[in-house]
Amino acid sequence: MNAPAILIAFPKGRLGDELVPLLAGTPLALDAQALKSRVLRIPTATPGVSALLLKGADLPRYVAAGVASLGIVGSDTLDEMDMDLLELADLGFGACRLSLCALAGVSLDELRAKPHLRLATKFPRATEAWLSREGLTAELVPLSSSAELAPLLGLADAIVDLVQTGGTLKAHGLVETAILGRSSARLVAGRGAYLSEPRRIRPLAEALIAALNG
Repeated sequence: MNAPAILIAFPKGRLGDELVPLLAGTPLALDAQALKSRVLRIPTATPGVSALLLKGADLPRYVAAGVASLGIVGSDTLDEMDMDLLELADLGFGACRLSLCALAGVSLDELRAKPHLRLATKFPRATEAWLSREGLTAELVPLSSSAELAPLLGLADAIVDLVQTGGTLKAHGLVETAILGRSSARLVAGRGAYLSEPRRIRPLAEALIAALNG
């Protein structure tokens, strides 16, 4: 009996846009024709190995549940979740900063002095950790997208968001006032699959690391 196919969870969006070209020409390259379609399960150049294209916080859940044996996800997402995953490697791409950003001309000291600071973010755990380190308190305004609009429209005094080039901030008149942390793509594994099927999963993990570092 043939062994079941191995699934790797690959990210959609910003990280996925960086990942797909890096895998081109490697044993884990994604099928170009399938990528042009709407399917979310994509064959790779290695028989018996397919990729699942998933968004954000969904990806670690698929890996933790054992649906996918391996996954690639931003460390910022991992930091926001409490998942039983093995982090195997920092893959070195998708680097960005998690930053406190405010309207140009508003300093960090001015934000500190506000009696009721409001921060819009989709990273509450990282934001709370930073506030605790800084001895500050703030009302967190949960947003899943378009956080840059919050200071412009008075919904929040500042935002905590990922910054890569800073172009989006500049377009909305925002500047970084503090860096809370840094994020990059990480290779993760489901604990059960990785420990119970090491002869199948570990070589694949090593091949993926080699392909991305090649």
